[in-house]
Formats: sequence, C-alpha cells, structure tokens
Amino acid sequence: MEKLRAQTSWFTIPLSPCGTRSTSSDSRKNEIWISLGTAGKVEARRRAAELHAQTSDVFRGLRSVSRSKPPSEMNVMPMDDNADFMTKHGFKTKDDVYRALLKKYKDMLATQETIRKNDISSAEMAGQIKYYKSVMQHAHDVRVLSAGIEKVIAVALDSQNHMTAMTRKLIEAANINSAEKKVLENEIKRLHDTLLSTFTKALDSRSAATEISVPATAETETKPKKVTATPKTRPAILLTEALNRFLNSKPTKSLETQRDTSRTVALFIEAFGDLSIRNIDGKVAGDFRDVLFSLPASHGKTKNLSLQEEIERAASHDVSTLSAKTVKNHFMRLSSLWNDLLRRDMVEKNPWGNWDFNLTKKNPRRAWTAEEMDKLLQTPWPLCSIPADTFKGITMVAAYSGMRLGEICNLRNEDIETIDGVLCFRICAHPEDSWSPKTEAGERLVPIHSTLLDWGILNVQKTGEKYLFSELKTSTDGNRGADFSRAFSRYKMMMELPPAVTFHGFRHTVSTLLRNQNSDIRELWIDALLGHEASHKSQGATTYLSGIEMQNLKRTVEAIQYTAFNLPLLG
Repeated sequence: MEKLRAQTSWFTIPLSPCGTRSTSSDSRKNEIWISLGTAGKVEARRRAAELHAQTSDVFRGLRSVSRSKPPSEMNVMPMDDNADFMTKHGFKTKDDVYRALLKKYKDMLATQETIRKNDISSAEMAGQIKYYKSVMQHAHDVRVLSAGIEKVIAVALDSQNHMTAMTRKLIEAANINSAEKKVLENEIKRLHDTLLSTFTKALDSRSAATEISVPATAETETKPKKVTATPKTRPAILLTEALNRFLNSKPTKSLETQRDTSRTVALFIEAFGDLSIRNIDGKVAGDFRDVLFSLPASHGKTKNLSLQEEIERAASHDVSTLSAKTVKNHFMRLSSLWNDLLRRDMVEKNPWGNWDFNLTKKNPRRAWTAEEMDKLLQTPWPLCSIPADTFKGITMVAAYSGMRLGEICNLRNEDIETIDGVLCFRICAHPEDSWSPKTEAGERLVPIHSTLLDWGILNVQKTGEKYLFSELKTSTDGNRGADFSRAFSRYKMMMELPPAVTFHGFRHTVSTLLRNQNSDIRELWIDALLGHEASHKSQGATTYLSGIEMQNLKRTVEAIQYTAFNLPLLG
C-alpha cells in the first residue's frame, strides 16, 4: 500500500460532517482515501482542487441540516430557514437530505472514476497507435529487404541449376573417360567464372566509377613516367559490357543501329556465351560465321527451340538458311563495335573484318571431320530418354548409308527386305502413319552395308514391334526423330563440337566420301543411293536412274569406308 501511494497522488476526505477533529485512534475510520489517477504533480493539484470544491459543497449542505454545529460558527441557521431549504428541495426529513447528499457524492465519485478510465484508455490508444506505426515501418523495411534477397536468390538458383545439371552428368556417366572428364572440367570452370563475374561485376563498375587522378607532386615528377597500359594489362570486360559502354550509351548512335547490334550480340551470346572480348578471336568469328550460315531463314519465328535445335531442323529438313547478305550485316555490326574497342586499346585486332561473303554462291553443307568422328567414338552417350544402343544404331546407319534422320527413325521391321540376293532398307511412304520421304527420289532401296551387318543391325529387330528402333516415341506432330535430335544436340554440346556440325552432317560426309573415290562409282549411282534428284534431269537420265542394278548400288554403298568408326552394342 505504501509503495502504491508513492507511485500516485491521493486525496483525503474527512468524514466528520461538522468539521470536528477526531482522535488519532479512529482517524482512519473517519477518512476516505481517493486515488487521483495520476503521478503528475500539476495534474494531481488540479484534480484535488476540483474534488475539494465539490466536497466542500457537500459538507456545507450537511452542516446546514446538522443538529450540531462547529464551535467556530457563531451564526446558527434558524429553524424557519431549515424548513424552507427542505421544502425548496422537496425533502421531508433530514434523512432525505442525507440520502440526497450521499447520492450526489457518489455521482461525483463516479464522474471522477469515468474521467480516470478515459484518461487510461486515451493513453493506451496512443500507445497502440505508436505501436502500429512502428509495425508498418517494420513491414516496409521487410519488403525492401525481401526484394533484395529475391534478387540474390534468383542469381543463386540460376547458378545452382547449372551446378546441379553438371553434377547429374557426373553421376550418370558411369564409365567416364579422359576426354569427357576434360569437357566437364572446362564446363564447371566456365560456370564458376560466370558466377564469380556476376557477384563482382557491381563492385568492379563501382571501383571504375570512383577512380580519380592524383595531382602530381615534386616527388612524383622526378620519377620516370609509367609505360602506357597495353591491352594485355587492361582489365578484361565481357561482350555485353562492351556493348553497353561503347555503343548503347552513345547518343551519336541511332536507335536502329543500337537495336540491330544488340540483336547480333544476343545471337552470338546464345551460341557461345557472354565471352570476354579478349577471347573472341578469328577462330571464334569463323565458328560464328558457320553458325549463321547454318541457321534457317525463319530463325526466331519458331518458339521453344534452342539455337542448336534450329540448326538441326534446318539441316534435317533441308530448309533455306540465312542469306550471305544477312550474315555479312551481322559481321559488319560486330566489326563496327570492335573498331571502337580497337581505338581504345581494349583489343589487339578486329577479328570481324576481311571475311568472304560471296553473294553469288551458297554456303556448302558441313560434313564431319575425322577428328570430330574420333571424338564421338571416345565420348560415351549420356543417360537420357534415348537408350545408348538406339543412339549407336541410328548413328551407324547414318554413317554407313547417308540416310536422313527421319528416314532412319521411320524404318519398320518389314522395310528390311532381300532384293536380288542383297539385304536392303526399303524407304517408302507410310500412309497409315502420315509419313513419306521428302522427295519423289527419296523412295528408294538402300543396300545394307556389310559393316552394319557385322555390327548386328539385324539384332536390333524386336519381335512384335513395328519399328526397327522401337524405343523412339512419336511426338504430337508425328515426328519420331524429335527426341533423338534434341538429345544429340545436347550430346554435341558436351563434346564441344562447333554448332555447324549436325547429325545431318553424316549425310554430307557420305556424299563427300563417295564423290572423292578413285573408282568407277558413277554420280547417278550416288544420287540413287542418297535419294537425290538426278544431276541432269533429262528423260534418259531419269530412265537410267530407275533401272540401276542392285549390284551397282551394293558397290556404291560398300565404297563408304572409314579408318575406324564402330560403336559396339552394349547388349
């Protein structure tokens, strides 16, 4: 109780209605302690004064009707005044007066209590408002922080996805050899460098922006001048950074120039990644030229296809590719950017100039080189939806016949026939499957190479299955080679082969081998084997082409010879 009294102010009301002092022994029985509901001295004085005024009115009325008066009061209210007071206020007896005064006193106490509770409620509400304001500010800070964290998470997840993909490849490759190990190590290093570049790019740009030149002093002037930094000592920058710093930020460049150059750079990055400008040399420029000449003219209009898949589509369907003029324009944009870099000593030379863009001749198809085929033999087929034996079978047929991918994938078991004592693949239309060869000349007989027979192509057949390569699935648009084409594209990327090298390149490899033979293999026989239209579309040539003997076709296919190209079956 003493502690409570020390924390708040109290008002004491003596209960002696006549103002007489009570003895010390019963003083607590004749007093009422009322809390003023505040610890502030100024507010306590105000409330005490108000209570004092109201209690004074109460006791003044009590004294007027009391039988005993205090000794200090010399004037006694006459009886007639008491009667008039009671009549005026409607009191019949003195007890009515006491009850009325007591009720007024209780109402006064209730009013004071209401005021006290209202003050407490106001204080609590003010505290809640302050709390809600702090909560709202905290929520705003959390949103800002979350936005920053989401950006960091996006970068981290992208890097994690790349790392996860590489880890999966390592797990799936049960018998990894030295060649594939080197490929994977290079890819992991590239991903690491990309991740490191992402997090340090902001710091590098900030450091470059805050560099200032230090004024020369007497001490520094006596020292020999430093040699101007050469391109090898300058910090390397990525292609996108060079584009933004030296082209898109220049008001003198038209919006059309900026837009077209940005598209060319985006196409390059899709093919080779965002390389350092120092690493882009003549070899890379040549590879990019091959990529451009291999892209279909409709590139960019087909959704959900990667650059490599576009190249495969153009090759397998023999669609028209980008014109020499379009390729030249891409090179001119990059050459203009490199000239600016060259003037700033950012690079040593411009690899985009002095290329041949003969607008009168079409870029020849790309065949596989001996080194590339040897690399294919040394690189295991990764685990995927296409079994390894299916990959080996399709690849062996392409290498030893020159057949198109669509023709191989649609081979049925019934299409293996013996004609004039020679086992052949019959390539013909399948009306029930809505498939047919690309051209009229595509319907033909292709003798099975002896290497394929020794390899075990007939063992690929499965009883009860319709197709020779039964593991392939038909896509929604009726294409049985779509899954294989995508898987082979990823396989090529793993081998780090140039984008211009495609599966269709086996067909060009066979054509090159046959046409370079120092034998009596005739052009008409080669056209018949590959399903080409006759070189001379005269009536005589067409008649002769349809009447070629099977033994001549057998001689032609057996002329396809490699130093060593064999993919052994697993089972």
